[in-house]
Amino acid sequence: MKSLAEFVRSTPFFVIAHRGASGEAPENTKSAIELALHGGALMVEVDVQVTQDEELVVFHDHILGRTTNGHGKVANTRYEDLRKLDAGSWFSPEFAKEVVPRLDEVLDLVAGRAYLNLEVKPLHENPRSKMLIQQVVNVIQEHGHAPYTVYSSFDHEALRLVKVIDPLAHTAALNVPGDSRLPSQVVGDCGADAYGCSTKELTKKKSDDLRRHRIPWGVYTVNTDEELEHALEYKVGSVVSNLPGNVWKMYEKRKKQ
Repeated sequence: MKSLAEFVRSTPFFVIAHRGASGEAPENTKSAIELALHGGALMVEVDVQVTQDEELVVFHDHILGRTTNGHGKVANTRYEDLRKLDAGSWFSPEFAKEVVPRLDEVLDLVAGRAYLNLEVKPLHENPRSKMLIQQVVNVIQEHGHAPYTVYSSFDHEALRLVKVIDPLAHTAALNVPGDSRLPSQVVGDCGADAYGCSTKELTKKKSDDLRRHRIPWGVYTVNTDEELEHALEYKVGSVVSNLPGNVWKMYEKRKKQ
C-alpha cells in the first residue's frame, strides 16, 4: 500500500466515505466502514471521542442519544457500559447488534485496504481535547498507520498541535465558514498539507489557487450525480460522500462517456 503522500500524488480522483457509508448503515460503525470499502472508497473518514476511562472510540457526538439507545455524555461513560449500547437500531432494525467500535478496531479493519481521515474536534469543545489528540496520534503511530492517515479539522490550532506531536503527520485544513482567505493562505498559516471545503464554497478563484500551489483538496458532501458534476467542474481531487459506492459508480460511468 502506497504512503498517503504517494497515493494522493498518483490518484487523480477518489471518494472519501463520510463516517463510513453513513447513508447505507449507521455512521461510524464497522458495518458502515465495510460497506464503504466494498463500494470502492479509498479513504474512510471517522470521528473519535474518549470515554471516562480513556478508551478511544469511533463516535461523532459528545452525547449518546442521537445514535445509540444510551443517555449522557461519552466522556462520562465507561467503555464497558458504552459497549453494551445499541448503536444501530436508530438507523434500521437490521443493525440492532451494532456496537460503538474502538479506534484500534477500525484501524485493524481498514489496514491495507484504505486510507484513514480522522476529523479532529475543536479544542474548545472538550477540556480533554489536547489529551485526546495526543492519545489518537499515539495509537495511530503504534499501529503503524501514520503513513496512511490524514487528520482534518475546522480548528487549525488543533492541526498545529498534531504537527507538534508528530511533525510527519498529514493534516488537512477544513475551511471555516466565512473565512475569505485563499486556500493557500489557510494551508500556509497552519502548516497543513491539504485543504477541504463545502461544495457551496467552491469558486474558480479557490480552484485556481489550489492548482497553482499544487495543494491536494477535496469537498463535502457529494451524494448525487448533480453534486458530483458540480464538484468535477472545479477539478477537485476528492469528494466526501455518505454514499461512496454510488458516487464511485457515477464517476466511473462519467469516465466512460
